[in-house]
Amino acid sequence: MNDLDEITTLVINYRTPDLLQKCIGSFLLHYPGRKMMIVDNGSDDNSITIIRQIALQNPNVQFIFNSKNIYHGPALDQGLRAVQTRFAFTLDSDCEVIRSGFLENMLPYYSDPRCYAVGELMYMNRFGYKLSSDQSGSIRYIHPSSMLVDRTKYAKLRKFSHHGSPCLANMKDAARAGYSLVDFPIGDYIFHSGRGTCSRYGYSLGIRHVLEYIINRALQ
Repeated sequence: MNDLDEITTLVINYRTPDLLQKCIGSFLLHYPGRKMMIVDNGSDDNSITIIRQIALQNPNVQFIFNSKNIYHGPALDQGLRAVQTRFAFTLDSDCEVIRSGFLENMLPYYSDPRCYAVGELMYMNRFGYKLSSDQSGSIRYIHPSSMLVDRTKYAKLRKFSHHGSPCLANMKDAARAGYSLVDFPIGDYIFHSGRGTCSRYGYSLGIRHVLEYIINRALQ
């Protein structure tokens, strides 16, 4: 399996126009003409203007403008349900593509009908905090900053949610369904600065995040 026309790259933006330009520019430099969807979460800066300019210059780029911030996980869900291809490649706005080849090398894993998601594999506890290794009760998790996901399988699982680890419940469901998550050296192709929306504006998770943090600390 190597048909890149079956992939749409999905980027969520909220008030990071500078990072968005760099992210989209680096992707299109290495993958010109490939399908892309940008979802803006109600940004009140010049993000909308930038996205319109990108789409005007690149007819392969579509966009959705939300009137308010529905947050990262729900916006990913919105985009995954809006695109028409079987696969979506989720790309955070604070990522920069440094070389091509990753899509071509990720797609063949789907020759295995159990394959659900491909990307950086990590292990999370039940609160969505990263573990140093695979431990009893840990949850296998592909980081959505740069992840290839099968939309047909996604539709059968719990949707991505507003959470610090937005794919957590979804990937717990994937394990129960017998789907596989494939570890891929995406860092060889994409630099993730980690300086995006959450570092600038926080997760806006409120008391839930505070309680999960306190419980997680208490259990360590």
